[in-house]
Amino acid sequence: MAAQTFSFRSASELAQLFRLVGKQFDALQLSTGALSGRFALANFGPVVLLKISTSQRLLLNGDRGPDCISFSLEASGQADDHKVFSIPVAAYSVNGFRQGMLESHFELSANSTTYLTITSCQRFNAYLERSGLDCLIEQMQTSNALQIAPQMHQHLAQEFERLMQTPLATATQRQQAGHRLYTLFRTCLRHNSAEACFIPFATSPRQKLVHELISWGFINGREELNLDEVSQTLYASRRTLIQGTKEALDLGPMELLKRIRLQQVNGMLRSEELRHAAGLHTVTEVAQHFGFRSRGHFAKAYHQLFAESPSTTLSQVLS
Repeated sequence: MAAQTFSFRSASELAQLFRLVGKQFDALQLSTGALSGRFALANFGPVVLLKISTSQRLLLNGDRGPDCISFSLEASGQADDHKVFSIPVAAYSVNGFRQGMLESHFELSANSTTYLTITSCQRFNAYLERSGLDCLIEQMQTSNALQIAPQMHQHLAQEFERLMQTPLATATQRQQAGHRLYTLFRTCLRHNSAEACFIPFATSPRQKLVHELISWGFINGREELNLDEVSQTLYASRRTLIQGTKEALDLGPMELLKRIRLQQVNGMLRSEELRHAAGLHTVTEVAQHFGFRSRGHFAKAYHQLFAESPSTTLSQVLS
């Protein structure tokens, strides 16, 4: 069985695809323009391998799960906007393996291709213990990234792609491929070179606040609050909130919340199921549901972000 491949045209469609691997993420388009993306999924027993290509800068935010780690890398050299919890991803690095993290918050650069693997923390720890490498577990409890030599980084990307392209007919073959990936991860963690080093993971209060604001926005974005009220809700000062979102996303907090509401409109326009559940039918009804009162201002902001009118989005789904 070769990898399953899907296309997506919106951040909300990418969020739906992540549900195939049990991940409940909110997704937000950060750059402006039409979005074209590909999502490939391959299951190798203990390891799930994903490949995501996107034409726009995206942010994903949600639950990571209590027993989950990842070994992920950007493979196309377009990682300028790749971030984890608002921290820029280092060049030639593998990311996502810090143990004990329950939430995910990461950004993908425009025109990038990223490989993400998902596996059980407990299972991988048992593998390291059987290999006599207990010492690596402690490193993985304090670091979320490992900078490696460019040659090793390229080797990982090539191995991920080779597995994506290799049809595996039986469960045994897929299990064996998963075990080879474990060996590859172990080799990566033990990689000795002048460039190799673990990168300690530490987020600042402002970076944590941005994560909290985005989570709050997707749940409560319809509430018509001003900046003072949002700041009070998050127990933060206006200044800290503004500095945090400007540093992380080059957006003010209210513009970020507006961007989230536009994304929610886009997601509902693309989903007949969501519209039916909410009892909404027209573009105007959906826009008002998410707090947009002026049809003209809403339509302009929507077009600026997604490079199409909301009526075009809806008609594409209905056709």
